[in-house]
Amino acid sequence: MVLEELFRRPSALARFRRPPLGPELDGFCSWLQRQGFSRGCLRTRVWQASHFNQVLRAGGVTACAQVQRADAERFLSEHLPRCRCRDGVGYSPAGTPSAIRSLLDYLSQRGLVACPPSPCAPQPPVLEQYLDYLRCERNLSANTVKAHHAHLTPFLEQLDAPLMERLAELSPQPLLAFFTQSLEDRGLPFTRRLQGVLRSFLRFCHQQGYLERDLAEAIPAMRSYKLSRVPHAISNDQARTTLECIDRTTPVGRRDYAMLQLLHTYGVRGGQLRALQLQDIQWREHRIRFRAAKCGKEILVPLTEEVAQSVLEYLRHARPQAPYREVFLTVVAPFRPLHSPATVTMMVAKRLREAGLHPPKAGSHTFRHTFATRLLEQGQSLKTIADLLGHRHLNTTFIYTKVDLKMLHQLPLDWPEVDHEPN
Repeated sequence: MVLEELFRRPSALARFRRPPLGPELDGFCSWLQRQGFSRGCLRTRVWQASHFNQVLRAGGVTACAQVQRADAERFLSEHLPRCRCRDGVGYSPAGTPSAIRSLLDYLSQRGLVACPPSPCAPQPPVLEQYLDYLRCERNLSANTVKAHHAHLTPFLEQLDAPLMERLAELSPQPLLAFFTQSLEDRGLPFTRRLQGVLRSFLRFCHQQGYLERDLAEAIPAMRSYKLSRVPHAISNDQARTTLECIDRTTPVGRRDYAMLQLLHTYGVRGGQLRALQLQDIQWREHRIRFRAAKCGKEILVPLTEEVAQSVLEYLRHARPQAPYREVFLTVVAPFRPLHSPATVTMMVAKRLREAGLHPPKAGSHTFRHTFATRLLEQGQSLKTIADLLGHRHLNTTFIYTKVDLKMLHQLPLDWPEVDHEPN
């Protein structure tokens, strides 16, 4: 795409063609168009890039090779808040940071602007050793290692330099203070995760000789009991109602309907749904494959007619043209896979509210619990349910016995007899 397809005024085109960035704006527009941006967004981003170009030119920059990312940061933080450019009529300040950073990304891909060095400070050696221990010896997943890193970084920053000396002098009091402060306005799941991470790290430090004594027990135990909760499910009719309330005439409606249909039919996790790729749908064999999650098992199940129709409708009429293998993508440019776990959770919660349902916990696991409950009502064994849910251990599936009302009604209750003899 060239600028003449977006603008007709010769004065505007002459302005956009000025150096240092003018010669690159045609390619920038084509790059944005391939990502799915509309014509209106393209026009706005060209105006915003031209405004940045004007400031660069006023600062003495004459060639694109002279542009640096520091120039963009100064433009956004210093010039833009106090901008009084008279010839900036037609550009919208809203969204300018996103436009300028996407322009720099394009120029970086072209080799015209150097990619910035990683802003992250080097990892403390003890943290690098611990993360390697988690990967190599405990064989934990990348997401779990990332969670350990996120919890430990603020703890090690609080110790301050010299880190190894402070670590050797560590006592239970600062540990307890950090643990208590981190739990403000946090729920039990976060508390248990932080407790486990800190205890694991402290045991590692003791084994490696960084700590003279094992301080893991200084972290208070937040006890919870296995199978103490009851799965929060909705009825099969409520799940159907939720699906029927979705407007399937819009791209987002077609996508959400296909996603909910998969959750309802197969009871998979939200992460498995986001990771589903085009090659995982085996159309000729009438099968669909869901990758293993949370150290569970891969799931290979028949592709039902309802699921096939809803996914096919989404692929043909709603899925953006983008170079990704993931089935489900965002509906707003730039089109990309659904990387954030909150995407599926928020979508499910929204669709349940639209159907007039307000379960205690609204998310992809609502349909997972509904799926397991439905199989129990049909008389399926726990082993079958565990296989369909991808559970590696049958004990994980035992929690669903709490909602097997038919079996619970058959259990006799022996009430002790009490003699009420007068004294």
